[in-house]
Amino acid sequence: MNKNFTSGLISIILGAIYFYTAMQFPEVQAGDNTGPKLFPLIIGAVAVIAGILLCISDRRSGNAEPAAWNFVSDRTVWIKIFFTMVLGITYGVVLDTWGYLLATTAFMFFATMMINRGRFIQNVLIAVLFPTVTYGAFAIALQLSLPRGIIENMLPF
Repeated sequence: MNKNFTSGLISIILGAIYFYTAMQFPEVQAGDNTGPKLFPLIIGAVAVIAGILLCISDRRSGNAEPAAWNFVSDRTVWIKIFFTMVLGITYGVVLDTWGYLLATTAFMFFATMMINRGRFIQNVLIAVLFPTVTYGAFAIALQLSLPRGIIENMLPF
């Protein structure tokens, strides 16, 4: 098995677990009509479909080269993956207390500083504009619930 096929299998497995877990969410009778299930179900389904397509395309290409993960030579890539996972877990832990705007801004800032080195202004703009625009689109325009924290509790809406 090569990297693409292995990555496809991992995507199928993780997507199926994510989809199954999202199915366990309770049905919400009050609040917004979409409830907490819709987006996780879409993400799980897309991950499974993407994994299947990756496996199929890999088999059609006929590339039977075995996977060489090169942990030593690709050390910087694996370190970035590890720190991105740590950032994601930290983001999930602080999201409820910090709120969507502050937690997402911090997450985006640290992620872009790691990936997009040397472009401080661009990283700050991305880190501030992304959560602001998405908050405006989802929380204000679409009236969907996002975690309210320090900053959101001060807003008049």
